[in-house]
Amino acid sequence: DSAAWPTDDQFANAWMTTHAYAVLNNPKLVHILRRLNDTYLTNKHETITLGGPLSVEHLLPQGWRTHWLLPDGTKGLSLQELAAAPPADQRAAATRHRDKQLQTSGNLTILTSPLNSFLSNSAWPVKRPAILHASLLPINQELHKYDTWDETSIADRGQELLNRALIIWPRP
Repeated sequence: DSAAWPTDDQFANAWMTTHAYAVLNNPKLVHILRRLNDTYLTNKHETITLGGPLSVEHLLPQGWRTHWLLPDGTKGLSLQELAAAPPADQRAAATRHRDKQLQTSGNLTILTSPLNSFLSNSAWPVKRPAILHASLLPINQELHKYDTWDETSIADRGQELLNRALIIWPRP
């Protein structure tokens, strides 16, 4: 309901679990991520003017099965394998969990379109140094603290961004 302001708990639950693109379009996500980026800036930072549009990047890529193993070191199941998997299949559960996590706010960032296209479905050991080298945005420079990128990292970053979002958009 757009007339009701969510409680902090409702907002937090949606932030940490909702498929971001199910409720927001790309320009709105870019706006939210830019506002979050601004929270990292202090009066000690230089003012940076962005010369072009930014696009949303999934840090754990939507095509993660190519270069990203599950936490137990196995490959994620394809959609066909998921459909055929028995309910108690642990690999199927891990694959579904990862598919859900990759669409949450903790897994999203903003990059220039050329950098986003260059990185595409790259593995974290390729993606992380490229972002740290090419992006001056503080929201991306914070990625230095994540040696690995997995469901735990997504949840941790999601919580960090949530804490900032609650400051930007407090409940009246």
